Amino acid sequence: MTQFALDDIQHLHESVQVEFKLAAGRDGQGQLPEDMWESYSAFANTLGGEIILGVREAAGQFSIEGIANPLPMLEEIWHILADSSRISCNVLSPTDVQIIELAGKKLIRLHVPEAKAWQKPVFLGKDPYSGTYFRVDSSDMRASRRQVSQLLRKQRRLCGSAENEI
Repeated sequence: MTQFALDDIQHLHESVQVEFKLAAGRDGQGQLPEDMWESYSAFANTLGGEIILGVREAAGQFSIEGIANPLPMLEEIWHILADSSRISCNVLSPTDVQIIELAGKKLIRLHVPEAKAWQKPVFLGKDPYSGTYFRVDSSDMRASRRQVSQLLRKQRRLCGSAENEI
């Protein structure tokens, strides 16, 4: 995974492994952006990546806005990851989610590792065909029906062979 320094924000850009989200909410106190979960799915199904919450993008330029109260957002992240009706699989460990401070402002950094083959597809909601994403350059793209079917076949093959070994 490519390493980057957040303190050099003016030289950063979104990429195949980096996604920034403002996460300010209507009141400016912080709220998880719903489209963050598309990035989570995309990173888990592709090469992994970093989601940084609390960074504003305007015309390709990034600025650190911070999150006034990040603790409730952390609780919500773990709550959503534990809800199988929202996310099919949690690939994060406690060390993958951090509150970091930069320029006196708090950000949330999520390191999303690539899911194991038997965990894929990692999808949103209950339907893998409508909730699976891949990362293509700096965008989260909905997986095609064929791509999802391929992942499901591989998953069944892997899980089936593991059951036969028991």
